[in-house]
Amino acid sequence: MKYSLLLIVNSVLLAAFTILLAYTLASRISIKKALSLGLDRLNGDYRNRRLQREARKYTRTISVKLSLVERLELTLIDKSNIRQYIPFMNFYVLLLVSVLVFILTFPPVYRILYFVPSTAVICGMFSLVPAFLLDLLGRYNSEKIRRKLAEFISVLNRWCTVKEDIFYAFERSTESGIGEPLRTFIRDMCIQVRCGINPLEALDLLQMKVDNAQFKDFVINIKQNIKFRGDITKLLTNMEAQFYKLEEEYDRRKISTYKDRLLIFVLMFLVLIIGYFFLKFNPRVEQYYLATTEGKLLLAFFTLLFAGGVYFSFGITRFKH
Repeated sequence: MKYSLLLIVNSVLLAAFTILLAYTLASRISIKKALSLGLDRLNGDYRNRRLQREARKYTRTISVKLSLVERLELTLIDKSNIRQYIPFMNFYVLLLVSVLVFILTFPPVYRILYFVPSTAVICGMFSLVPAFLLDLLGRYNSEKIRRKLAEFISVLNRWCTVKEDIFYAFERSTESGIGEPLRTFIRDMCIQVRCGINPLEALDLLQMKVDNAQFKDFVINIKQNIKFRGDITKLLTNMEAQFYKLEEEYDRRKISTYKDRLLIFVLMFLVLIIGYFFLKFNPRVEQYYLATTEGKLLLAFFTLLFAGGVYFSFGITRFKH
């Protein structure tokens, strides 16, 4: 009896002490802040490991041709900066999502068309929706970086007056509120240089992530300055004035392809919706395209033409500077 009473008293005291300790810690530490810091550190560790792998892969030379997977990952994943929100995103995750979309859309589309080739083509286009969204996000990032480029060069110029070293200026600029996605791109480049990648090759990789003619000119000028050890402060001052004037001209002419690209994608998917309504609410059209061999073959041909139009739209909507 005495032993049982002692056990109960000990248990109560231990529980009280645990509650008191938990309350004390909770009152001194912001749980939300702690979780946020933990997630940031996890994302940072993952990013560092990924960039170290890239450094080992690219330290040979940037002139080595990228594989198809590497090129697609650079075009869709890196340019969109989706890793800022989904750190583990890569080409294989995107492929898995696309396959899942294809599988999930196949049964309902087949119940409408009852013809496997047409169904496969349309579901294949639906499976490309994640790639369309990443492409749009990449184009949006490109426009955003172009608008902020003169301001970014101004930040670099101020840091170069402190220390005449462009990579020192790059590192310090990430702490100067330059904003996303440029902040992530510059930080990744600095990590790559620290991991052993050649600085000129790191600049080439940075240029690939930003599909923008002005940014390409900026990178080329920086590379030439590094090669021939020119006056970096004077170069940045001249480029700052030049890009401010270019941005004024862009604003005056309203030159942009992002909204046009978005409109084209919306119109393409409206075609699918209109086609669906024609098939479901016009008995004669439904009978011809879904019940006759000629109609099914024509429908498959039209879907192939539509898929070809989607493919070519990626190149047509790119603005040639």
